[in-house]
Amino acid sequence: MTEYSNPLNILVAGIYWSGSGAVVDYLKGHPDCFVPRGEFTDFKRSGRIGSMLEAPTAQRAKWLARGMWLETRLGKLPAARLKAAKGKAQASMPLKEQVGHHRLKLEYLGKYRRHLGNNGSHTDGTIWNQWLQAVGLAQAAGKPAIVWNQPIWVGKHEHIWPAVFQPYKLIVVHRDPVDQFAEVVRQGKIGKRKSDPAFNDDEKDDIAYVLTGIRAKIKSLRALADQLGREQILLISFERFVKDHGSEAQRLCDFLSLPESQTPSAPFDPNISILNIGIGQTEAIQAMLAPYQNLVDELYRLRHQLDSLQ
Repeated sequence: MTEYSNPLNILVAGIYWSGSGAVVDYLKGHPDCFVPRGEFTDFKRSGRIGSMLEAPTAQRAKWLARGMWLETRLGKLPAARLKAAKGKAQASMPLKEQVGHHRLKLEYLGKYRRHLGNNGSHTDGTIWNQWLQAVGLAQAAGKPAIVWNQPIWVGKHEHIWPAVFQPYKLIVVHRDPVDQFAEVVRQGKIGKRKSDPAFNDDEKDDIAYVLTGIRAKIKSLRALADQLGREQILLISFERFVKDHGSEAQRLCDFLSLPESQTPSAPFDPNISILNIGIGQTEAIQAMLAPYQNLVDELYRLRHQLDSLQ
């Protein structure tokens, strides 16, 4: 087996229940990819790496780094050790529950804190790029690519995450807006607030909160595509990925410079995913959206613009 010094970081992101799980499942079945369990949140969540690198002052970055170190050392690492002591196989667990992952994080948090103590720039993401490469080498088992599920928010940290995740390819999945809204309803998320900065907590109308958040995500996605260019970002329509899976899978693999392939146990099944297309055409969903038709129409216009970028 060929060993790869630095696996390619494949970032798969959605714009809120937009179907990115289908692409993650496809990549889980690709023999050249390793996909850690669960979402990867160490960069994007408030107070984590992205917050440190975008902190208004070095002192603020120091406090954030100290807080993350304490959270890991006193909370997450002991919890992971307890699970390991109970005999749970580390490789089968999400990263956030693995002892080795937390030890590696503490090592690089120490390096970053020493860097700050030596008056290094808190916006320099070099140490965190080295950390991510170390995580990739530890996890990918010699495969050429590692897949990070939801590692960034579209519309946040755009000027810092590319340097941290190098070498990377970004895949963002978009979806029919009405089906997307119906999925939010189905998941019981109406009325619940998100930490994603695209969603405006000042909006008290629960339906408008979701729709305007999706609008912000689509607009941010368009801007991000212009920023990165076609060599670094691939936009995938959930419907086309399911209905025309053969050609879309080939387009995806060409973008990643990987052969199109799936293992016999691959979890993605387009015949199952196709059942999630058209779920917004029910009477109940249409009634919920009727007072917001102008906003829904705008979402369709914005999404149509994304097609010109594919």
